Amino acid sequence: MKRMVIMLMVVLLVGALFAMVYKFISQQAHEMKSKIVIVTKSSDRNLEFWQALAAGAKVAAKEFGVEIEIVGPRAESDVNGQMNILDNIVDYGPQPQVIILAPIDADKMTPIAEKIKKAGIELITIDSSVKGKLYPSVIATDNMAAGEKAAAEAVRLLPSSSRVAIININKGSTTFFERERGIRQKLAEYPDFQIKYTLFCDGEEEKAYEITKNLLSEGDSIEGIIALNETATQGAARAVKEIGLNRDVKLIGFDSSAQEINSLEEGYIQALVVQKPFNMGYLAVKSSVQLLNKSKIDSQIDTGSEIITQANMFTDENEKLLFTFGER
Repeated sequence: MKRMVIMLMVVLLVGALFAMVYKFISQQAHEMKSKIVIVTKSSDRNLEFWQALAAGAKVAAKEFGVEIEIVGPRAESDVNGQMNILDNIVDYGPQPQVIILAPIDADKMTPIAEKIKKAGIELITIDSSVKGKLYPSVIATDNMAAGEKAAAEAVRLLPSSSRVAIININKGSTTFFERERGIRQKLAEYPDFQIKYTLFCDGEEEKAYEITKNLLSEGDSIEGIIALNETATQGAARAVKEIGLNRDVKLIGFDSSAQEINSLEEGYIQALVVQKPFNMGYLAVKSSVQLLNKSKIDSQIDTGSEIITQANMFTDENEKLLFTFGER
């Protein structure tokens, strides 16, 4: 009996020791796991671009065995909110090995990018860039080329001597600056085309709706509208639908939310410049891992864009692009 008690005690002690060792090893492995923080322009779950980007990042994190955290301000126009998030990451930690940043404002983010660099944290930018040589890579759509595609589609859809309005987002982002620059450069090849207005919606759908509604209600002849992101396109499409001018005004937008796709099918949007945010998120995490492994990474990675219309939206390749999650 006494012997059995001793044996039982030994088994229990060995089991407890094994559990302690396992817990210690697990903790060590967790601590050794590289951490990457992704700071997007918006945490709004209704903005499908950022949700697709997050999905791509999570797939890469699982594949490459790294820990990721995804944060961002609520509104895409909240520069101060994004700066506060970055300050808190650097000042209060725990500090990650890499920060992947989608900067809202190229100029205003420069001081915080310098602070990240001084703290010894690697920085990669996605979707748009920061002024200065403060990071080894930017992973984004070639926004000037995307703008040229939108303008070329406007030329295809509109009669000569048409007047066009651009609904931009904000003045600080290199993303939208380059898109507008691409539009202007392409339309300059067609002197009969006139860019009548450039208006800013600050990333708010409701503001884009009001801008478009006012523009179309004032009787000032506008034949085409080019809206430069998801919220701007959705707001503009709502106004075109409400006023009933889809036969007279051609709308070219950016991105591929469910709402935008529905408007394309219904004929309130004539074309979408569709980016590849899933790829953007995946490649950002992959490049971060390569950076941590001291591997060379490309200084600029173009994740690409495609023109989608009613005529080509249901081809095999474009269906994969539009219906990334198979839920629409």
